[in-house]
Amino acid sequence: ILLYWDYEETKVFRMQEEKHEYFRHYNSIFMYLVSGGLTTLANLVCFYLFDYFVKAELNVVIFGKEFDMLLLINQVIAWFVAVVVAYVTNRAFVFVSNNSIIKEFLSFAAARIATLVTIELGLFSVMVMLCESVLKTPEDAVIFSIGGFTVTALFVVKIVNSVILVVANYVLSKIFVFKKTDKETNK
Repeated sequence: ILLYWDYEETKVFRMQEEKHEYFRHYNSIFMYLVSGGLTTLANLVCFYLFDYFVKAELNVVIFGKEFDMLLLINQVIAWFVAVVVAYVTNRAFVFVSNNSIIKEFLSFAAARIATLVTIELGLFSVMVMLCESVLKTPEDAVIFSIGGFTVTALFVVKIVNSVILVVANYVLSKIFVFKKTDKETNK
């Protein structure tokens, strides 16, 4: 029996596998950015519409500073819409999951509740307070307008907060929610 091993052929095969893995990794990141963009857009549109149509205030004092609780109610409504959009797009296009929908959605919702409390509500509130007390910029201060669309300081805070949120949610989704099983990893 003659054993034949072609080093060049093995090297080419390994390179093709590495290229495929490289493409799959960056395709996943690209699709997450697209999904995150759609999710952020849904969140921002809901937030903007609520802010535009609801003109009431529900002021409370937090750490000696007056704060409008309707901002947090707005955040929760926009968050809920964004979570639904995010789950559907992440499951279908980013992580391409075949796991149990109920178990996976519960993990997804738990991760999103963690970022809701820490980033969407906590960090957002701190950023609004800093904007008003440190930068002396009221939340309704107009930063710029484009074609009748007015961007206020509050909206700029919301956008910065959303960028931080997208990164945190990707990490949580990748590690805890859409993790591959051993059977899927060995394919």
